[in-house]
Amino acid sequence: MSNVTTILAHNIRFLRKKAGLSQEELANNLKIKRSNIAAYEAKNVEPRLSVILEIAKFFNIDISHLLRGKLTDNQTFKSFKLKDDTPSEKQMQFNVEENPRVNVFIEKSIQMRKILTGFKAFYGFRKSKMENLSDGKEKLVYDIDNFIQLVEYLMNYNENVIAAITKQQPEIQ
Repeated sequence: MSNVTTILAHNIRFLRKKAGLSQEELANNLKIKRSNIAAYEAKNVEPRLSVILEIAKFFNIDISHLLRGKLTDNQTFKSFKLKDDTPSEKQMQFNVEENPRVNVFIEKSIQMRKILTGFKAFYGFRKSKMENLSDGKEKLVYDIDNFIQLVEYLMNYNENVIAAITKQQPEIQ
């Protein structure tokens, strides 16, 4: 059992109890089974990335605090950053000419979008051909789908940054 799992198990239990919630109540809020919460807290099962994100959102805690150290009562921590917390265009403005790395960032973001688009097409094709998946393969497909969503979110963020610094609408996607 990894140390991160031990920390995560402690923190899920800590946050749930601090909020005065039963395992059943937390599970209902997260739209998962109570037995999953029990398994996470007992260190028997590590939650999927999507569940970890939902837990962080629900308790309004930054993921780094949720995963990196055991939470205590006398501790303060950053709030969960929602997509709506993206800095405004005005907050991100700076002189592009003063920072030559901006063009490299833009070029790499465009390349990454192309790679992601190609991978999604390839993966979508392969996924459409899969039949009768075992539980292990279903979990793998689910994890890949979640990873693609995370990369898509990061790419959208990059494109918003590019739009802000170049004062254009995002055109990549």
